Amino acid sequence: YSDFQEFSINISQFDFSYLPIILAFVFLGIMIKSLRQQLLYKQIEVCISFKTGILLFISGLSMIVTPGGSGELIKSYYLKKKFGYPLAKTFPTVIMERLLDLTGIAGILLIVGLLLDNYSIISLMLILLSTLSLIFASGKKKKLFNFLLSIIEKIPILKKQASSFSESYQVFGELTSGKIMTKTLGLSFFVWMTDAIMIYFIFIGFNLNFDIIFSTFSMYSSLLLGVLTMIPAGIGVTEVSFVEILRDEGVDTATSTSLVILFRLVTIWFLTVLGFCAT
Repeated sequence: YSDFQEFSINISQFDFSYLPIILAFVFLGIMIKSLRQQLLYKQIEVCISFKTGILLFISGLSMIVTPGGSGELIKSYYLKKKFGYPLAKTFPTVIMERLLDLTGIAGILLIVGLLLDNYSIISLMLILLSTLSLIFASGKKKKLFNFLLSIIEKIPILKKQASSFSESYQVFGELTSGKIMTKTLGLSFFVWMTDAIMIYFIFIGFNLNFDIIFSTFSMYSSLLLGVLTMIPAGIGVTEVSFVEILRDEGVDTATSTSLVILFRLVTIWFLTVLGFCAT
């Protein structure tokens, strides 16, 4: 009870005048990701209106609390039921969105590592970006694709989807062509920058005097760790690592916990509720 009371006191000290700005950046991120989704659909000749695309994207958010966001495959089932597009045609777009998100996060953390002269971050992000580059390259090289598929088949959580990956090779190749990759990677980097600004305003709201480089690092390193564990939405791992990073910088536990809870409320849980409302 005392911990909850302390949390309530810290939340009440948050400057809620920043909340509209924070939510504005959350909605901006939704719009940019919807545009990216629309570009991917256009590339594989899935023709739906932008309005339908936005509603479809928001509906997919209802399943964001799944391992790697895999529940967003609900979008492919909707496109099959409503418009008759086969799952093998639209399934790769969901995978592509997750890969682009990872690339955007890794790219931003690489820049942060360079700014902080942190060679551990730089090395880890270069390894991750190299791995992602191999995955993208597999869209044009069948042997490489089959090799990666053999690895996927050994991962329990992805084993059931292995056959879908195999059937979707041609579509994945279309999604990894140079022109579309340039556009979608640019949008991915931009959308994650908007999230970096959003978390910075949460820091300001709690009157924490850290620069945007630190707030960006603390958020994305925690998110990335959560994603790599394949736990639904990184729940538990992301929160604990985020709190520990803040505590290492002298922020008390109650304030650190309040900040992380508010961050998760305006992202994961707000988006999940929004997704359910759209379905």
